[in-house]
Parts: sequence; C-alpha cells; structure tokens
Amino acid sequence: MTKKVNKIKFGCYIYQEGLEFEKIKQIVIECEKLGFDSVWLKDNFGSWLNAYFSHNKKEVEEEKRSEDYFLECWTILSSLAAITKRIRLGAILVNLHRSPSLTAKMVSTLDVISNGRIDFGLSAGWHRSEIESYGLLYPSKASIRIEMLEESIQIIKKMISKDEDEASFKGKYYSITKARCKPAPVQKPWPRLWIGGGGKKTLKLVSMYGDGWIYGLCTYDTYVRKISILNEHCGSINRDHREVIKAWHGIMFIANDTYEQVEKGQSKRNIVNKVTESFWKNDLDLVITGTPEYIIKEIEKYIDIGVSSFIIHFVDLPSLRSLRLFAKHVMPHFLD
Repeated sequence: MTKKVNKIKFGCYIYQEGLEFEKIKQIVIECEKLGFDSVWLKDNFGSWLNAYFSHNKKEVEEEKRSEDYFLECWTILSSLAAITKRIRLGAILVNLHRSPSLTAKMVSTLDVISNGRIDFGLSAGWHRSEIESYGLLYPSKASIRIEMLEESIQIIKKMISKDEDEASFKGKYYSITKARCKPAPVQKPWPRLWIGGGGKKTLKLVSMYGDGWIYGLCTYDTYVRKISILNEHCGSINRDHREVIKAWHGIMFIANDTYEQVEKGQSKRNIVNKVTESFWKNDLDLVITGTPEYIIKEIEKYIDIGVSSFIIHFVDLPSLRSLRLFAKHVMPHFLD
C-alpha cells in the first residue's frame, strides 16, 4: 500500500453542460467546504462529450447543438473568485479561442482578484466545428496548432513574468509589441502553467515549458504509455521529470459499500444509469465505479507511476453524493 503523502491533491472537474450558474456555485462551495484543493471548468462553447468520443463527430454535433446550455468558463471562474476564499480555480484553455496576449491579461487579472488562486492551462485545440462556428481560425494540420501553442506559451510567460513594464515577441503566428500586463499576477514567478493533451509533440512542449501536465479520459494503460513518453522527453533535455506535476483527469462514481454496488446483481451500466443520463453510460470503460476501498486502490496505482494531482469528474453531479463520499472516505487516506 502506498504511503500517505502530503503532496497529493484532489480537484473536482465540473462539466458545465446543462448546468445553470447556481448549480455550479453550489458544487464549488461544497468542494471548498469539503477540503478539495481545486475546481476546474471546461473551455468549450457548447456540448462536447459526444463529439470528443464519437467517430462520427459531425452527425453527433448537429444533433446536440440545439440543446446546448453551456456557460463560458473564464467568466464563471471570475464570479467564483468573489465567493470563495481558499479553493484554487482552474481551466485548461483552448489556445485557439483567444490571442495569447489576451489570455495573459485574463490570467493576470484573475490571479490578482483571487489573491493568487488561479491555475491555468493551455491545449492546442481539437473541436474544429465548434471553433469555426465562432469565426475563429482552425488550422487543419495538428503540427501547426502545436506550433501556435508553443508561441502562445512563450508570449504568455513573457507577459506575466517579465520584470520590465513591456513585452515584445515576433513569431510565425503571433506578435506583440511593447505589450503591458499590469498588475502582475500575485503568484511568482507566474501562476502555475498546465499543458493538456497526450500527443507526442504536445508532450514535448510539456517537458520544455510545463509546470504541470493534465491528461485523462483514458484507460490506465494508455495513461502509463503517455507518462512514459513525457518522462523520455524530459530526459532528452536533461530535465528531471519529477519537476513536472502530473495530473490525472478521471471519471468516478462511488458506491457506499459493496452491497450497494452489487445489490440485485446490478452491473456497472445499471448503476451509472441510475444516477446519470450523461454520455458516460455509453462508455463505461472510462468510469471508475466502486466502493471507497476500491477507489483508493485505483488512485494508488496512479501515485505509483508519479501522479500527484487528481482532478475528478463525478458522474452524478450536480448531486453532491459522490463528492461527499469521496471527501469523507477517500481523501483522508492520502492527506494527513
């Protein structure tokens, strides 16, 4: 059994699909009360789960689009900063949604407002139809999106960590000239930069620039392969891979005890169907379902390969049931 360590952190990933602000606020306030380290929101403009996992993305997106109810993540985080005191606020931002200079200004401003509680991340972007529907550029080649991501990271770091009053940068895709970003963020040298994604080129950027790496919505074996690639990239540039905080983004439903899990011979599908009408009932391999004891063993597997941050979406949200069970029966095992 893995030894308890103080550095293990637990966050809650809230998917905004169909949630009004009052529901999101209720979840966040409960997370702070229960001792979660952070809450995270998705940087999408509408429903995304079916598109993310479906091979026939266009058809699914057209079916779902008229049903979308999805609040923008950074606006929500700004509102949450005013009604929370301790919990960290995070989002993995899609690089293509905003210019890097605007992102830098947003991060700096919200870090000041929240008194240093912002975690921000960047990803290259994948949801072509969503991005283009908003009139934004979507380069079809992934290699170009990765190059754009790298330039954005360089610009943002210049703007939020530079000692001088102005920052300039001229790249292939982005340029800034004497850009000012004051006040500077509260966190030094800058708010922690997370990079999201599992492609080889993305993992190379993580090794070069990332304070943290977030990946998930995959099987354990897939995550092991990705973390191995990341560690190899770190080694190739003589960076200690332990400097990069590894975060696992997973999906969970917690049963009170063994009886609840298996009562009347119910399968995992039946259990999940009881608590959610969401996408997850159609892709159960990605849902970790079990008693607190079983969940603890699953988390220990990830700790053993170097993960120290767990950012979890509970399938029964906005119900607070699994959230509370996790805080009561799982988190104390890892926190002194």
